[in-house]
Amino acid sequence: MPDISILVDIADYYDISIPEIISGERKSEMMNEEERKIAKTMSDYATTEKEKIFKEMKLQSVMGVCALVLYWILHETGAYMYNDVLGKLAGYCETLVSVSVIMMAAFTTGSLSKVRSKSRKVFVFENFPKPMQLVVTAVVAFGGVAVIKLVLVYFFGL
Repeated sequence: MPDISILVDIADYYDISIPEIISGERKSEMMNEEERKIAKTMSDYATTEKEKIFKEMKLQSVMGVCALVLYWILHETGAYMYNDVLGKLAGYCETLVSVSVIMMAAFTTGSLSKVRSKSRKVFVFENFPKPMQLVVTAVVAFGGVAVIKLVLVYFFGL
């Protein structure tokens, strides 16, 4: 099945309707204007969703790289050992790198959208203001990484 955002272009190119593409059978009638509008709306929605996911992944990537560079500088210079604040900052950066990797994996696999749709049924998350949503998401992500790190240290001694 082709990407939904290009169905309209495929239908125009081959001069067939969207239902013909989906069903895999050619019919004699041309695509009417209503089908074209629906297909265009679906295509626009898919493109918007892709752009949103790409933007989120780019933000996660930039945050992860910045945290990694800062952690590397603190670790290589040994500055984190002499100052308690820098030590905590190094730990925060290490955790942020892990969170960024996990979030990028969640975005690329689509599992984040599944979690969001299930959480909406249980917990009305979208009613919160956007800053509060970001804070809650960050706290949950950091908590998850902290649990993973504890398990790795406790069971595997890493």
